[in-house]
Amino acid sequence: MRRALIPILALSAVLAACGGSAPSQAQGGQPTQGGTATDQPQVTDQPVGTQAGGGGTGNLPAGWDQYGKVHVDLSGPVSKSADYGFIPAGSLFGGPQGSSLNFTIDGSNEIVSILASSDGKVIVSYGSTEFSMPAAECTTSNWNIGTTSASGSFDCTAAFVIMASGATVQGGSIKGSFDAHT
Repeated sequence: MRRALIPILALSAVLAACGGSAPSQAQGGQPTQGGTATDQPQVTDQPVGTQAGGGGTGNLPAGWDQYGKVHVDLSGPVSKSADYGFIPAGSLFGGPQGSSLNFTIDGSNEIVSILASSDGKVIVSYGSTEFSMPAAECTTSNWNIGTTSASGSFDCTAAFVIMASGATVQGGSIKGSFDAHT
């Protein structure tokens, strides 16, 4: 009998620790249904990209562009102009076989991705907690992608923009230039 009692006590302790789905009594004797919802913390981080025409690095951290950078001008249903540093660890220089180049600023919750395929197509995407412009098809100029460095300019048209609310809005544009190296 003792051996059977130990697993039952252990199971009871686990269930009590995890809580249950049964209603509990509040202080006034009123039943409640689990816990109360909590407010989501407000986001206090401000974007660290520079403003168009700012001419300076604004609040960008030291060394943010040591491996290169991208400047983007986004327009359409939303507008933004900012600079982001190249991330060698999250990128791949494939030369004419294809490349995946990523740019961000530590703590910004924003990323720019440049994908170049072996057939010469270039796709640029922007993503943040505010909105996303995924897979914009681009025309390029001064394009040079090697096995350890890359540079060029792009002018891209996005079919849609995804807003933080989940709404999808038609149209968008991503223009910019970049340089990147290991």
